[in-house]
Amino acid sequence: MSVSVATQAAGAAAKRTRIKQSKASRAFDVGNYFLLALLGLVTIGPFLYLVFASLTESNYYRVAGVSISPQHWSLDSYLVLLGGASRIYQALRITLFITVVGTALSLLTTAGLAYGLSQHEVPGRAVLLFYVFFTMLFGGGMVPYYLVVSWLGLVNTVWALIIPMMVNPWNMFIMMKFFEAIPADLQDAARIDGCSELGIFWRVIIPLSMPVMATIGLFYAVNYWNEWFWATIFISKAELMPLQVVLRGILSQLLQVLDPQAAVDQAQMAQQVVPPVEVLRMAAIVVTIMPIALVYPFLQRYFVKGVLIGAIKG
Repeated sequence: MSVSVATQAAGAAAKRTRIKQSKASRAFDVGNYFLLALLGLVTIGPFLYLVFASLTESNYYRVAGVSISPQHWSLDSYLVLLGGASRIYQALRITLFITVVGTALSLLTTAGLAYGLSQHEVPGRAVLLFYVFFTMLFGGGMVPYYLVVSWLGLVNTVWALIIPMMVNPWNMFIMMKFFEAIPADLQDAARIDGCSELGIFWRVIIPLSMPVMATIGLFYAVNYWNEWFWATIFISKAELMPLQVVLRGILSQLLQVLDPQAAVDQAQMAQQVVPPVEVLRMAAIVVTIMPIALVYPFLQRYFVKGVLIGAIKG
């Protein structure tokens, strides 16, 4: 009888403990979701402000500011930037070429270097690792950099924005650590089957490395897409200017040209109210960041895993 009472008491105590734990767990989940929602709002808030500001009608913006109501939206700012400035489409093609080709070449060269240095039996591996790591600490500076690019004959070519930036040492080390985590038995099995080192790299390593490849590829793509500083130094031909430089130049001209007639000419005599400079700035930012932002959802499933692997192994 006493044993039965003790068992019931223990069961009741365990039940009360589970109830307390479940309440604490639910409270933690609610607080966690609230915090994540707040962080998400803080993160996406500025971007939504840019979009709403770029769509706000000129007259309404001058009177009341940014509108979140579609009743006060207009595409005038985008018509000024995209309809009147034909150079933007050429600049977009140049930027897409730099981003796509540069990302592909960077992934290929970075993965090849990382795979070679991940093999501990490679002769001179320590020396090569030192040279790669040394470039993370010290650089020659802008003048030697320009002289090397000029000596290679890359000035006023799109390759000046691709070839010198193909390998990022930090990305290479992250990828190397990922390759080192792949079981060596897979490579040994491929060698027994008669596969060459290049075949192992292409048929075994690359298919198993899609998370880190997608993550590093996104890093490279963002860097190539946002590149403008070196373009202003190496590129002087208008037809080779990337999108970032062209939009920056258009905004600079709009800031200087306050004559309404000149602004209307740029809008191709569209008989529309020319948007304020601030609205045009917002539209230019949206035009610049929207294409690369649309790529992220397709790489999201690889991105988190790749970042975590780099953080843990690094």
